[in-house]
Amino acid sequence: MTVQGYQTIPAGLTQPNGQPPTQQLQGLSSLIFALYKTGKSSLGDTGPEPVCTLDSEIAAQWTPSPKIRWNPMRETVPTWPYDPRAVTPANPQGYWHTCVVVVQDYAMLETTHQILMSGQHPFNSVCVDSVPTIAQRIMMSLAGYRKMERDHWGMLLRQTLGMIWKYRDLLYHPYHPVWAVTFLAGAHWDDKMRKWRPILSGQSADLVPYVPDFTGWLEAAPDGSRHLWIGPSPMHETGERLWGRLPYDMVIGYPGRVPGWTIESMVQQVIQS
Repeated sequence: MTVQGYQTIPAGLTQPNGQPPTQQLQGLSSLIFALYKTGKSSLGDTGPEPVCTLDSEIAAQWTPSPKIRWNPMRETVPTWPYDPRAVTPANPQGYWHTCVVVVQDYAMLETTHQILMSGQHPFNSVCVDSVPTIAQRIMMSLAGYRKMERDHWGMLLRQTLGMIWKYRDLLYHPYHPVWAVTFLAGAHWDDKMRKWRPILSGQSADLVPYVPDFTGWLEAAPDGSRHLWIGPSPMHETGERLWGRLPYDMVIGYPGRVPGWTIESMVQQVIQS
């Protein structure tokens, strides 16, 4: 198995003197939430390649990037930039940008994380799509179709937060840190808070937004453009700790197709500011 060395820096992600960024500004973690069919999965697919997408919603198949599927339970880590398993009639050389891990239970999350923590992988970005669906997988593992008991809610909080912390901390791996960790979530209107919030269960709704570097609201404008708002908002649970390194309102794009901000350009902006 050939593993892409971390010393290979994605294009543009260097300091002005050509050296890799400092460890203190290694990368970017984000929680992006929105209503359904707004473009969350497409935005999560725009991190520095190659991207590992933990797909619990079976949404990654529709993004335009060339892909490979990987089952960490029984397959070796894909080689990059090409792998025989990615070969199709439309992609005879097997080049890929996004590796899709279909998440059907919590065990898949744990196994994937263990491999990523080993450092023996080629990935520069991780996308978790989506946190609420994965939390539902955890709930099923705890109670199945039965009613959640009091102890189950505490376990759900610990496992959901633990999963988010563990994946966020891949930014600080001792010898193979990634550049971006992106968490995606649906949105709901909270009557008590009087604002749009990420769909999360129990106390996770109050604690998860504290973890990433920014929490952003993604919205489709009438002209079809997508806007990501990360600044303070009276109607959306948004915020950032980047001290002006990113604008509050960003028009979202997709590499080679739609001009605008991507996860990769956000990372580049943050680490060079």
